Amino acid sequence: MRFLVILFLLFVLYLMVKVFIGLTFLSRGQRKRQEELGGEMVQDPVCETYIPRSRAIEKKVGSQTVYFCSQECVEAYLKKTVNVG
Repeated sequence: MRFLVILFLLFVLYLMVKVFIGLTFLSRGQRKRQEELGGEMVQDPVCETYIPRSRAIEKKVGSQTVYFCSQECVEAYLKKTVNVG
């Protein structure tokens, strides 16, 4: 009977280690995937779409850097800020 309990405990320990290792590799995989997509995600202020920073159109507006998903959004933003200011 002791042998079965020990065997069961070893099996549970094995499963716990396997899950822990799997989660470690998953987090590494997620980091790698994020780097492949372009790293940090930024939000377009016009259409509110999230895009990888490396693929965004970057514009300096005053002292602030604003990121856009397309040239159309850049033009809409600039038109909106000119009409407001």
